[in-house]
Amino acid sequence: MLVHNQQMKALCAAKGVLPVPSSLPALLSEKSWRRCEPVLSAAFGGVPAQASGAIVLQSGETFCHHMICTSFVSLPGERQAVLVQFELEENGQEEVVAVAEPVPGAQPSGKAAQDLDLLEHFPDDVLVFGASESVETRAEKLLQLIGSDYDATLLAEALAGLEGELPQTIYIPESRSFRSTGHAADRQMCEVRVVPIPGAGQGQLDNGASLAVIRRNVDCPQETAENRRLAYLDPLTGLENRRAFTKALKRELTRLAAETETGLAVLYIDLDEFKKVNDLGGHDAGDDMLLRVAACLRLTLGEFGTAARIGGDEFAGMMPVANEEAALDIAEEILSAFDRIRLEVGDRVFTIGGSIGVAFLDGGIKLREGDAAALLGLADRACLRGKRFGGRSVQVHSVQPQDFEGVGAELVDLPEPGSFRGNELTLYAMPIVCLKRARPWGSEILLRLKGDRARGLSSRAWISAAERSGFIAKVDAWTLDKVLDAAERNADRSILTMNVSAESVRDPTFRDGLYHRLSVNPLLASKLCLEIAEKDFLREPASVQAFFRFVNELGCQTAIDDFAGHWPVLSRLTNLRVDWLKLESSLTQQVVEEPAKAAILNGLVRAAHELGIKVIAKHVETAEEARLLSELDIEAAQGFFFGRPEPWPGA
Repeated sequence: MLVHNQQMKALCAAKGVLPVPSSLPALLSEKSWRRCEPVLSAAFGGVPAQASGAIVLQSGETFCHHMICTSFVSLPGERQAVLVQFELEENGQEEVVAVAEPVPGAQPSGKAAQDLDLLEHFPDDVLVFGASESVETRAEKLLQLIGSDYDATLLAEALAGLEGELPQTIYIPESRSFRSTGHAADRQMCEVRVVPIPGAGQGQLDNGASLAVIRRNVDCPQETAENRRLAYLDPLTGLENRRAFTKALKRELTRLAAETETGLAVLYIDLDEFKKVNDLGGHDAGDDMLLRVAACLRLTLGEFGTAARIGGDEFAGMMPVANEEAALDIAEEILSAFDRIRLEVGDRVFTIGGSIGVAFLDGGIKLREGDAAALLGLADRACLRGKRFGGRSVQVHSVQPQDFEGVGAELVDLPEPGSFRGNELTLYAMPIVCLKRARPWGSEILLRLKGDRARGLSSRAWISAAERSGFIAKVDAWTLDKVLDAAERNADRSILTMNVSAESVRDPTFRDGLYHRLSVNPLLASKLCLEIAEKDFLREPASVQAFFRFVNELGCQTAIDDFAGHWPVLSRLTNLRVDWLKLESSLTQQVVEEPAKAAILNGLVRAAHELGIKVIAKHVETAEEARLLSELDIEAAQGFFFGRPEPWPGA
């Protein structure tokens, strides 16, 4: 900085020192530098210091008799500088002010351009306060020097509030309109760093002379801190964003390199069916759902974990864990928390699910910081595997060093649902049994894929994709035709149930096809039971109620599938024309081992019966479960105990 200080240039020229040396060791004699170096070191350590006596140039000529260094000021880029004053009063000259950075030795001349750029960060003015000056006088002098119209009384109060040891810093707005202006250029401030003059009191503002180091056009520190914070936060949820998450992940990889006792679970979370929340509830509902998801992640990952929103409906998380099983437990806790979310918007109630990919990194595997993005990519690929198998699942990948050689490999794209042909679809039947009479009541008709493209792709996965693409109504119509064709050929009175999507409920073409088939042969209606999933009923209650009224008038039976006992559904059943509730598997699993669970289930069944609704239990696997469910007055059941899905000969 000495090279660019005009007073230093003039003084050195007067003493025949040209060009001006680029550092103090090159300017001063070896003896004088040994006296000045501890003063600079003390200042960079936070303690104002001074050197008195003759300070001599390398030429042997006396330069000055007193050098004062303030404690350091902070610069952008985590750098520090101190203000150096060379007092030349004994020669009748004014003091020379320079700024030093803690760089040993001389700087190369090629850095002159960079040095000039750095100068804008250094003090514009220096103002000396006498020990006897009041804070009001100091405030007036500051505002006069700065040229600001800021309120002098407020500034005096700020100066009076500088308690404790100096140095301390205050910020003065350039104008009164600072708070209201919307232009960044008009929101600049003056930074005033008040430092003690060594030997003038005890370092207190009111005990001695002090120095005000002034920098103009400084960003407001509160705004700067807020902008820095916002640069690493998702503005909606307040979670970390992708940039902050990647940075935190790099720190964790550095920690793992030193601590091998624990591993790390990196989670990639993609919400299932979030688009329906936006489409049916509006973007405000979508935002509300994202806030609830964020709250779930904060609660589940806790203080030792990190959660981030890295895309529209995509989140990430990480947490130190002991082993792969612990990583799986965390992911399943997140899905369980998602299952408890209920968002009411008008007469709709939205639920949410998610697919989670987990990349588990054992503490013994060493990765570089640069592998952080690739590690998140592995979790993303595991998440995509879960999506391909229907969503609402957890896929765990145990990371190996060789994984990072082919991280960029592309996954095989999921076939477009609309590209499937009828000869690639087939129907299976799963028996439904009357528990009291222990005999078949009917069959649930299930859609399956066949052929080469079905390998590694569950029916749930491609049906979910078909729903997102709007193709599912055509699939439902195809299934309905097959079911009604079979019902026409068979003389028995067995009931056939099939699931209908929310898209088909709204599709007039589907309803018209159903009406025309049943109007020609009304007896078919008594053999048909149409099921709507609870989540679709919660999202579109008005559409489902209208559809149920329509099919009831045609003579069909109706059912709510995957009923989980939630109050939003129970409260609407009084106005809903529905014949059956098909219980979600969590209501019937472990019911034999848990009497309390059986009591809750008994209450739900009794409430349904009081409303005139019959109940079907799903996923029954043992004779003991079947016996207990019968004792609870559940009318029918299905599950592997009664029979697995088999190709349907009726189709």
